[in-house]
Amino acid sequence: MKILLIAYEFPPILAAQALRWFYLSHELSKLGVEVEVVCPDISPVNTFPMEVDDRIRLHRAWPGPFIGLSQVVAKKIDDGTEVFTDPALRHGPSAAIRCYRWIRSVLDTLVYPDTRSEWYPFALSKVRSLIKDNHFDVVISSHEPAVDIFIGKYAKQLGIPWIIDMGDPLLTPYSPRWRRGLDLRVEQKVIREADHIWVTATSVLDLLRLRHGNDVGEKISIIPQGFPEYELKRCVKKKSSKFHMVFTGNFYKDFRNPEKLASALKRIVDVDFLFTIVGDNYSFAPLFQGMDNVRILGKKDHFFCLNMQREADILINIGNVQSFQVPGKVFEYLGAERPILHIRMSDNQDIGADIIEESCAGFSINNDVDLIEQAIRDLYQKWKDNSLDSFIIRNEEIIKKHSWKSRAELCLLSLQKVAGK
Repeated sequence: MKILLIAYEFPPILAAQALRWFYLSHELSKLGVEVEVVCPDISPVNTFPMEVDDRIRLHRAWPGPFIGLSQVVAKKIDDGTEVFTDPALRHGPSAAIRCYRWIRSVLDTLVYPDTRSEWYPFALSKVRSLIKDNHFDVVISSHEPAVDIFIGKYAKQLGIPWIIDMGDPLLTPYSPRWRRGLDLRVEQKVIREADHIWVTATSVLDLLRLRHGNDVGEKISIIPQGFPEYELKRCVKKKSSKFHMVFTGNFYKDFRNPEKLASALKRIVDVDFLFTIVGDNYSFAPLFQGMDNVRILGKKDHFFCLNMQREADILINIGNVQSFQVPGKVFEYLGAERPILHIRMSDNQDIGADIIEESCAGFSINNDVDLIEQAIRDLYQKWKDNSLDSFIIRNEEIIKKHSWKSRAELCLLSLQKVAGK
């Protein structure tokens, strides 16, 4: 079987979808699938730290004038690797970064659905050439960004089976107000036209059924995020000198806000702990101001994060407000083999919490200052008494089903069905 993947976010870009397709493409290759990828010719400052397997053929296309030219400037600026401690919290992004972000925000309101759509003509030209010279059994559009979907639609017009790896719906709670009506109409159109759709959670399937009718569920499969297979190997962790809590990922003001976590940590002045935050979280640094036992490391590469997770005594995860979205870090945390403290943000179903509890990999609490404080104190006491690891008895049989290898096997079954093989 031969597939063509259209993926704007693909290594060396370091993003959730890039990680997803880095691992899925490698695992599919191991299963005998020929994978070719159309992706942008981008070399960001923070790049994916691992080479793509030689069996995967990459076809890079210029990302467009704004992204293409601005990345030349971006390479000269490292805006996310500084360790922020008092008084460094007072320092903001450089003038060049602030200018770039302002221009991009303006363009995002002028170009539908965002600036990355400027890649469309260059990627489409590459796809046309590849389809002309090759036979592909299936074409896959990775989302987001939505430009991948617009390009993949061309393959559908030629009669090639088309799968959308949707991830988030096109219409989300954080979609700008000005385009929500348009997002809904586009979402409806592409769902009807695609041969098959992959989503990451049952809640996304339920949401799409509610919006577009129960019949759309017949063409939707659930392919969640995962974790690298080698993480299944047991690790031996030496006890650290301080109770070490780790969060890797990004905070968001509207749906993954650490404000109450920060308030709880400020109360725990009698506990000797270290809290390490890895991710693009500079704007939240003031919440932790005055706390010498909190360090914000900024953006780090993927494998730095995996190692940091394994070095933790406790992994902190904050769920999303929107119930249809599961942070990919939940699955990485499962592979890290460390106890997980999950903070629920949603008033409805929290799939991340369900996965953690079903796997017996940790436990969850509501986003309440008192509850967070008490949970951390209890975990600290167990760490101090050397009973933390025995407190969490993981279900490894369930956990291994969340590996990327298992996800790729589900993908292959779906691909074979769509391709009629």
